[in-house]
Amino acid sequence: MEKVWYYAEAGMQQGPVGFDELRARAASGALQPSDLVWQPAFGNVWRPAGEVPELFSPQRAETPPLPDHATLADASLTGVPGERPSGFTAASQAFQHMSSVLFRAFDVTRWFSIGFCAWLAYIGSQNSMPNFNRAGAASAESLKQQVDSALRHGFVMLADTQKLVFGTAIVLFALVLALLFCRLRSRGDFMLLHRWYRPDAPISQCWWASRAAGRELFVWRVYFFLIAALLFALTAAVGYGTVVSPYVAAGYRWHAALVRPAIACVTFSALLGMAVQVIAHLTKAFVVPVMYWHGVSASRAWLAVFSLCNHYPFAVLGYLCCGVACAFFAGLVILAAGLLTCCVAFIPLLLPFLNAVVLLPYTYFFRGYAVCFLSQWRPDLVPASA
Repeated sequence: MEKVWYYAEAGMQQGPVGFDELRARAASGALQPSDLVWQPAFGNVWRPAGEVPELFSPQRAETPPLPDHATLADASLTGVPGERPSGFTAASQAFQHMSSVLFRAFDVTRWFSIGFCAWLAYIGSQNSMPNFNRAGAASAESLKQQVDSALRHGFVMLADTQKLVFGTAIVLFALVLALLFCRLRSRGDFMLLHRWYRPDAPISQCWWASRAAGRELFVWRVYFFLIAALLFALTAAVGYGTVVSPYVAAGYRWHAALVRPAIACVTFSALLGMAVQVIAHLTKAFVVPVMYWHGVSASRAWLAVFSLCNHYPFAVLGYLCCGVACAFFAGLVILAAGLLTCCVAFIPLLLPFLNAVVLLPYTYFFRGYAVCFLSQWRPDLVPASA
């Protein structure tokens, strides 16, 4: 076997490396069978790593890290009505699969391994559990005082250069951190989905196999965030010009002329926020499985989601409502567990990684809930199991 090898990574030539190092990369999942490699005996032709004898173990060759996209290449993303899906049936199927994987053959190592993928899939995102802590806590008068105080503090901060620079630095740091979390979350979405189909797949296999799809999803999410941020900024600018500026000019006094623009801005902001939440949820729930099975971009995967919403809008609405009901029931179970243990059960929920392991039945169920719903609609598009 040749001692000098080169391999392609992210479009760049890497090497030279020895065959043992190349095998080590293949064993860890860093080198995939579809990646290109070269040695002097190949001449001017780069070959897939899967064609090199003794490079991959037989077990790895039999179980590809990602589904064979060629097997689903003939499935059209749009134009097929499919069968009417049911949220309740999907919830039942997802619960059965979740129970069989996590509880019937209980394995602590599997729990922590899948929990790590779930942690990456939700890292830096807002908790899905309902929060009623502040519901009805503030009266209209106290809300007015809070708004007045925030406006005065904001104007003072804008006038102070040092505070403005410090605040800008904090915002930039938070933005960089948000992008990092979004990158990890995009990769974690495919890792968790991979563990739904192959519960015993090693983490290294999931990590390296999801790099291309995770990068594509991350780019789409960044563009979506920029568009949403622009719309919110335009709404804020209109609200400042029609509500805030006249309100401050009147000595922080409310008058009838501000009612209509205030209601319009608040209503539009609420609807925009709801739309952003629904799109973000459907991206994680529906777009990721289509990308996973067909190897297409997020934009093309959205065509399948649009087709589903066009043919069965009330079924999708039922899916969302059933999901809310399941989340509410899960919240009641967690609340009951915490109260029965004198709040001891709440302690693991405060730890970043351990909470993902404790809540794994919840996250694993909802990952499969969307998959089973899509599989009812079109099993040729997204299978319920591998």
